[in-house]
Amino acid sequence: MRNLMIILALALIAGCSNPKDIVFGPEPLKQIAEQGNQFKKLSEEDRALLVGYLTITEMGKAFGADVKPATGRTVGEVLVDAKAWKERMKAAEAEEKKKEAEAEALKNKVLAERKAIADKISTSVVVAIIDKTVFPENYEVGRYSEMLSLKYAIENKSDKAIRQLKGRVTFKDATGDEIGWLPVDIDEPVQPGQTLKTTTGRGWKINKFRNGEIEKIAGREFSSMKATFEPESIAFEGGEVLKAPDLP
Repeated sequence: MRNLMIILALALIAGCSNPKDIVFGPEPLKQIAEQGNQFKKLSEEDRALLVGYLTITEMGKAFGADVKPATGRTVGEVLVDAKAWKERMKAAEAEEKKKEAEAEALKNKVLAERKAIADKISTSVVVAIIDKTVFPENYEVGRYSEMLSLKYAIENKSDKAIRQLKGRVTFKDATGDEIGWLPVDIDEPVQPGQTLKTTTGRGWKINKFRNGEIEKIAGREFSSMKATFEPESIAFEGGEVLKAPDLP
């Protein structure tokens, strides 16, 4: 039966002056390779599209997809499907690019809003990271792993008491490459004109089996790093709150 189909296909090819009238046998890609002179009558664009489409459909069949076979159909009929497939791919690609552009635009919008809020908060407060400490395990005080702690100096430049301040501290090495960052929550009042030095009582557990951002920061000499505080929200006495939008 297989040989009969091949003979039939070859006979049809021999009698075809229009390559789009060629009927595909059981192995379309092999047929194109073996009968190249006939298929060269197609435009270069159609040949490339045909081979690409047949390759994709063969892969689809291999993975069990419900693919319309080329066998028993003319080149023209398969090209119609191939062109429709190409248009769907172009539409899908355009939609994907549109989504990527929308996501990038949203990201840039949020980043701009975050910077605007950070700049506004920075007119009211200055935060410096003045030291870091790694506390050893101490079961007697309930410290079951090493802890990383930061010490801050917070200057309130506003005329209102600061109730709470949140943000992130980013650490960079001497070349400017980022080592890591830590979320910071300073939940201590700072009066107008006051400079408060504090550790906030908060620390980060160090996992000796990991080498994450906390461990990298803890393992470096403080003097070899540059620490920068990026404010994200601030609450003043009286209820006023400035808060940057979350990153998308």
